[in-house]
Parts: sequence; C-alpha cells; structure tokens
Amino acid sequence: MNRREMLTLPAVALVAREGFAQVAPIAQSSSQSTGQHVSHKVLLKYSRPKAISKVPKTEAKATKYLNSLNTLLALTPSQQQQAATIFTAAVTAHSAIRSNMKAARQSLTTAIQNNDSGGIGQASMAIGSLTAQLTAAGANANAAFFQVLTTDQRNRLSLTRFKS
Repeated sequence: MNRREMLTLPAVALVAREGFAQVAPIAQSSSQSTGQHVSHKVLLKYSRPKAISKVPKTEAKATKYLNSLNTLLALTPSQQQQAATIFTAAVTAHSAIRSNMKAARQSLTTAIQNNDSGGIGQASMAIGSLTAQLTAAGANANAAFFQVLTTDQRNRLSLTRFKS
C-alpha cells in the first residue's frame, strides 16, 4: 500500500460513513412518498461529487438516467418531458465535444511520436479546453434540470447529491 492510499483511505471511510448515515433516511422517505423502492445504490450514485457535471453519453443511457431520477424524485409527466429535452440536448452537445476530443488526442499522439513540443502544447491546450467544455455542458444541463424541480424535490436531490 503506497502513501497516497494510506492517506486517502481514512478520508474515504469517513465520507462513506457520513454518506450512509444520510442515505438511509432519504431512502425511507422517498420510498414512502412515492410508493416505490429506491435502492441505496441509486442514492449513492447521485451523492458522488462528479454527479453534478455528468450527463449520460447515449440516448439509451439518458433514458435509464431519467428513469432513475423519476424513481428518486417522483417527477411529474411535465418534469419528465422537460428533463428529457434537457438531457437530450446535453447528449448531443457531449457527442460533438467528444468527437473533437478524439481528434485532439490523436493529434497529441502524433505530436508525441514526432517529438513536436509545440504540437504537444497545442494539443494539450485543446484537450484541456474540451474537458472544460464537457464539464460546463454537464453542469449547465444539471442546473437547468434543478430549476425544473419543486422545492421538495430540490431538497431531496440536494441531500442526496451535495452532502457527501
């Protein structure tokens, strides 16, 4: 076990303990209010810090994501339609950015093979910019979705997402 792992394990254990302590009441209240069972796995998925800027990569994954959000938050049909529109637009934006990312990574590989320090710098900057665009697109989609929710749903999602 290296030093980094030795330092991060206690922090991970502490965060996990606090996360589990907060997830149990949420799972009980959501399953009681919606009449459906919300698994701890779904709740833990949305409590990860990366969940704020992530959106599904494909339409099939977007449908699965919306179904799990519906289970967690008991979305109305109007909210489901708005969420589908928001996440479909995000999936489209992500696919365009990812194709540019693939080209930038290929140019980085070429620059490395040719020992082109200028090309390496340029490709690295392009990859960094595209990564920032991916993060911003995901965060904007989740922000738009957050505005669609009712106060109760926002509180439930905030407890699940932001207090990990």
